[in-house]
Amino acid sequence: MTQEPEVTPEVTVVIPSHNRRRLMARTLHAVLAQRDVALEVLVVDDGSRDDTTAWLSAHPDPRVHAHRHPEPRGVSAARNTGLASARGRWVAFTDDDDLWAPDKLRLQLDALADDPGTRWSCVGAVNVDLGARPHLWHLPLESRDLGVTLLRINCVPGGGSGVLVDRALAVELGGFDEAISNLADWDFYIRLGLAAPVAPVHRLLVGYLVDAGGMAHGIGRSEREYRYLDVKHERDRRARGVELDRVNWLSYLGGLAYHSGQRATATRLHGTLAARHGQSRSVRTAVGSWLPLSVKRARQAAWLTRSPLPEPCEWLEPYQSGWLDDPRGD
Repeated sequence: MTQEPEVTPEVTVVIPSHNRRRLMARTLHAVLAQRDVALEVLVVDDGSRDDTTAWLSAHPDPRVHAHRHPEPRGVSAARNTGLASARGRWVAFTDDDDLWAPDKLRLQLDALADDPGTRWSCVGAVNVDLGARPHLWHLPLESRDLGVTLLRINCVPGGGSGVLVDRALAVELGGFDEAISNLADWDFYIRLGLAAPVAPVHRLLVGYLVDAGGMAHGIGRSEREYRYLDVKHERDRRARGVELDRVNWLSYLGGLAYHSGQRATATRLHGTLAARHGQSRSVRTAVGSWLPLSVKRARQAAWLTRSPLPEPCEWLEPYQSGWLDDPRGD
């Protein structure tokens, strides 16, 4: 029998994972459902102690390849392991708990082809809960030149799950900074934005999981990493005459603390906004952080009523019907 020649993938998708096989299986399903793209998928098991390794070994799709770190090395190292093994002309990254619309990669590839000179692409994202129910949403900026803006704020939606990048550029920039984790995607996007123009796709194509439990453990680390980025990119900011937008950052962190029930942290962050940056509304938010959870949820529901999704996200529906309750997890 003549063996079929191996197809060179157009896109390599890198999924770092650590002890979250059930969520990772859902993410992998969404990645493998991408339309009209030749894929390879590299799942980097970052020292998991659950059944991730065995599950991946038995996966029937030949596009899926597993790499394993014997001990946890962090999300940045896992992404870099995937990047080093990638064969695709383009590389996309996604966290192991996020979801993609089936036309995400195709639309990004088309946007890059339509705008010669661009070497990476970002998309819109909708925040989802564990049941894949949509909440807040974010679309990318119109500009193709994001370097200066990224030195001030992280304006790329979808965390570490929305970008498609020229593999050669990602390698040239050194991949992800392994000294950080929570803000490693922002740091990577700063370097991308300073190196090359972006091709944005103004569609909600990423379901970005917002888990209050996970947020509750990450705020202190994010504050430390923010100070690290402040120093790391100080020269670039000075050269371009820009400063970090600390009001935006404190508002973001304060919102995380508020919604994850960290009352003291939310009060501290919003108090800083009020005292140092003249954000008087933050006093009301700080007080509101002590309200019962039911009241806070009602407030969020009211906000969502005033700011509905700009487009339907039917592609989330298959993941809303008890997916994580299925003992097969696939």
